[in-house]
Amino acid sequence: MVAQAQIKGVIRLKLGITLVVMLLSYLLWGRSAGIASGLGGAIALAGSMLYARIAYQMTYGPPAALMRLHFAAEAAKMAWTIIAFAAVFVFYRQVAWMWLFIGYIAATSAYWFGLLIQFNGKK
Repeated sequence: MVAQAQIKGVIRLKLGITLVVMLLSYLLWGRSAGIASGLGGAIALAGSMLYARIAYQMTYGPPAALMRLHFAAEAAKMAWTIIAFAAVFVFYRQVAWMWLFIGYIAATSAYWFGLLIQFNGKK
């Protein structure tokens, strides 16, 4: 079982990476890049929070039930990601698409950095 501190730590790390990428892209490449990278990071962050909400609603249980929750969480996250990207492209036509994906990829990299960091719940 994954500790709550690990889940919250990865989500906080994802938020931090999103803010850093958003600020850097805004300062170096302008407002459009900053907004787009922030939107990309927000899509990834919301997907992770949705996944955590669904997958970890049962602390202990039969392995099959836990796997079903993780499959459902992954499906919901994937659906959210597709719908959110589609909504951005439909409603924000002038989006800097490259920065949108850079923000998303940077935020998603928090999973891999999270493997290197031991979150213990202490502030």
